[in-house]
Formats: sequence, C-alpha cells, structure tokens
Amino acid sequence: MGLKLQELWIINKNGLPYLSVQSKDIVEGINPMIFSGFMSAVQNLAEDSIDAIKMRNSKIMIVPVKVPVPFFVIGRSKTKEKDSSIRKQLGKIRDMFLEEFSIIIPTWEGDLSFFSYFKAQLEERFF
Repeated sequence: MGLKLQELWIINKNGLPYLSVQSKDIVEGINPMIFSGFMSAVQNLAEDSIDAIKMRNSKIMIVPVKVPVPFFVIGRSKTKEKDSSIRKQLGKIRDMFLEEFSIIIPTWEGDLSFFSYFKAQLEERFF
C-alpha cells in the first residue's frame, strides 16, 4: 500500500482554507480554520522559507504555489514516511487543484461548498 496522508489542507496566502481533508483513522483532527490561519502567519513571517514541520509522531510538509495566485498545499503524515514521497504526492494534488480551479481561484469569493466535489476526489484517491 502506498503513502496515505493523515490530513491535507489547501489554503490561500491570507489563511482561508479552500479545502481540508482528513483520514478516517484520525479521531480528532486539527481545526482547518485555526490551522490555516496559523500556517499562513508562519509562512508570511518566514517569507515562505519553511517547507516542513516535524513533530514526534507526524510531520507537516508544505508546498507553496505562486501562480495564478499564492496558496499552499499542506499535508500531514506519519514521521516514517519519506519526505520525497510526501512532496511527490502533494505535487500531484497541487497539479490536480490547479488544473481544476486555476481560472476560478483568483476571483473566488469564499464559498467552501464550491470545492466539495474535488474534496471527494481527493478522499478517494489519497486517503
């Protein structure tokens, strides 16, 4: 079985989440609104120089996107997973998201239900 993410967030540079997904194995995930704001603040303060946060049992990997608008694809996985595998998976998710929404996200007005069908695709493929 391949790499499975524990949680995923796609957030804009201002800290608003486009979507978040968590594994069914996660009993209590991280609140996506709080986490998105936190990660946006960290990235803005660090000027996009943070690409990973490692903890005891898990790690958070960050893939920044600059064009068409700045946003972040962020995934949490178990610490035993290879960084290169996580980055590759997050890159696939970024590419899928851009293919689907690159024209729309510059004018997105905050309706999270807009991304629900895409969230279902991610759950099926990566979780």
